[in-house]
Formats: sequence, structure tokens, C-alpha cells
Amino acid sequence: MNAYRLAELVLWFGLFAALYTYALYPMVLLALASFRRPARPQASASNGAQMPASQQWPTVAVLVAAYNEERHIAARIANLLASDYPAHALHIYVGSDCSADGTNAIAQALAGPQVHFIAFAQRRGKPSVINDLAAMATQDVLVFTDANTEFEPGTIKALVRPLADPAVGCVSGELRLHAAGNSDNQDHVYWRYERTLKFYENQLGALLGANGGVYALRRQQYQPIAPDTIVDDFSIAAGLMLQGLRCQYEPLARAYEETPPRLADEFPRRVRIGMGNYQVLSRYPGLMNPAHGYVALAFISHKLVRWFVPHCLVAALLCSLLLAPSSTFYASMAAAQLLFYLGAAWGWAAGRQGAVPRLARIPVFFVSMNLALLLGHLRYLRGGYSGAWARSAR
Repeated sequence: MNAYRLAELVLWFGLFAALYTYALYPMVLLALASFRRPARPQASASNGAQMPASQQWPTVAVLVAAYNEERHIAARIANLLASDYPAHALHIYVGSDCSADGTNAIAQALAGPQVHFIAFAQRRGKPSVINDLAAMATQDVLVFTDANTEFEPGTIKALVRPLADPAVGCVSGELRLHAAGNSDNQDHVYWRYERTLKFYENQLGALLGANGGVYALRRQQYQPIAPDTIVDDFSIAAGLMLQGLRCQYEPLARAYEETPPRLADEFPRRVRIGMGNYQVLSRYPGLMNPAHGYVALAFISHKLVRWFVPHCLVAALLCSLLLAPSSTFYASMAAAQLLFYLGAAWGWAAGRQGAVPRLARIPVFFVSMNLALLLGHLRYLRGGYSGAWARSAR
């Protein structure tokens, strides 16, 4: 194969990979799931989750790992205490990862029969805090959440009920993001797209991972994760899936978070998540095994291909530029790609002075998301990461 044909192959493969994971895979997923005729739930979480009369609600430990969360921790504890879960069966464990602000004082003042506060003297990272809280808990079910998340009153009941099925290892709730004020961060728009994919993957028994702010599993099935784990929610769920258990999506278990108003505020967090994605790939390659059926299809299509889209897009642009002198068609393709990226760069620059222009918001979000993935991969390959996390603007 000569260099010209190789450049053409790389170009079209790169563009197809992006098209497949973002557009074609959702259509394949919808077609496969439609045979099961899924019905979207209409009831609210507070009314839709009731245990059979012959059963009692299991005891629940809600685990909250916090670092410098003085803005949110009081409201988070109050929100959890306002749940309609039986009070005698609900306990809240707050672990402060050596917070340097007022988190410890606020949480300590709220400690009581239902609220257990542990202040860790050494900063080790979220995975270590989660491991320690899980080891301290004696309740039947562990519910994982974040300090800046808000539950609906019935969310905990909705998370717990599917665990009555022994084939279900993890239950992921529905995290809804809402933008603050005049936001140019399109994370909430993208998250609605992701929620749709999760809903239909769930119909196939192929839900991948969990929403870190709202998920649950049985305490006896919790396996401690490595201290340097970056994406703890996916890692915990992946371990359960490799044991043959199913992750279930429960739309009635609703939680809410506010996105930062500026996309730049979210960028460092996205780079860190990108690092975690490649760490997941290196630690759980077994999820690609065809023996896992729809899970393997979803992991390859929804995760693996998407994680390498930025690499494909860079290769496609370079090949377009190499092919441009030989063909008007390829010259036009190269020009179109350059204009798209220049438009995104212009929108990003404009956003640093004020708001990103409305027409540029989606290109800016798409490019920044893939750039964060690319930088995350480079930093992962460089090593030196840990489970410690920095306080984000979210």
C-alpha cells in the first residue's frame, strides 16, 4: 500500500470512528432496544419506589467523600436527612479528606445518631476515603454520592429497590445537570444525550458504570479499589460486571448538580476524567470480551472508540492536509476541518473575555471535550497520578 492510499485509509477511518460513536451507535442502540419496547417511567421517585409488603427496607449507609466542601456539606447532609427513607435504617457517613477549609467544623457540628463524621488527618484521595467509609459501615446497602449533589426525597428508595434482584450488582440513578445563569457550558446538553444512551443500554442489560453522584450496591459485594483510582464510580461498577452482575439504570432515582457557568472552569476536571478513562481501559480490558454480549458492544462503541476519537481527528486532519494538493475534494475537506477548529478556537477566546457566542458553543464544547481526552491520555502515559482530587467549580 502506497503512502497516498494509506493516508486515505487513515482519513476515512478517523472520520468514521467519530461518526460511529456519536451518531451511528445511538441508532444501532435504539434499534436493538426497540425490540424490547421500553417504556419511560412517568411516576416521580418519591411515589414510584415501594417495597413489597412482605419485605422491609434494608439498612442503608450513604457515603460522602468530601474535600474543601464548606459551601455544600451542610446542605448535603440536610438533603439526605430529608429523604423519605425510614430514618432508623438510614445512616450517613461523611469522610473529610484532610479538608483545609471549614468542612470539618460544619460536619462535626451536624454529627449525631444518623450522621457519622470522620476527619482524616492525611490527604490520600477519594478512593481511600471511600474504602475506609465502606469498611466502617455495617449497613446492608452502600449509597455513593458527592457533596455537591442533591437527591429527590425518594431517590434512596428508588436506588435500593432493584437490589432485591440478586442478578443486579449496582444501581445507577439519573444525574441531571442544570446550568447556572447565563452559561456557555454545554455539559448539561451533552448529559441529556448521555442519559438517553444509558436508558437504552439499560434495556439491553448493557449499562456501563454508574453516575458517581447517585449509585448503590450491596455492602457485601463492595471490593476496595486501588488508592490511585481516578474514576472510582466506573471502576467499582466494572468490577461487579466482570463478576457477571448487571448494572441497572433507575431513572426514578434522581439527583441534581449545577454545572459551572464557564466551560473553562470544567476543563481541568475533564482532563482528569480523561486520565481515568485510559486507566479503566488498562485495568478492565475484559469488558471487551465478546462473551459479555451487549456489554462488550456498549463498552467498545460507547467508551473505547470515543476515548480515541481525538487521536482519530488529529490523524484525519493531518491526512487531509497531506492529500489536499492532489485533490480539490480533499482540499475542501481539509479547509472544512480547519474552519471548524478555528471557529472553536475563536469561540473559546471570546469566552475568556465574556460569553462564548451562541453559535460557537457546541463546537467549543466538542473540541474542548476531545482536547481534554487527548491531554488526559498524555498525562496518563506520563504517570505520577494519584486518587487525590482538586476542588472543581461544579
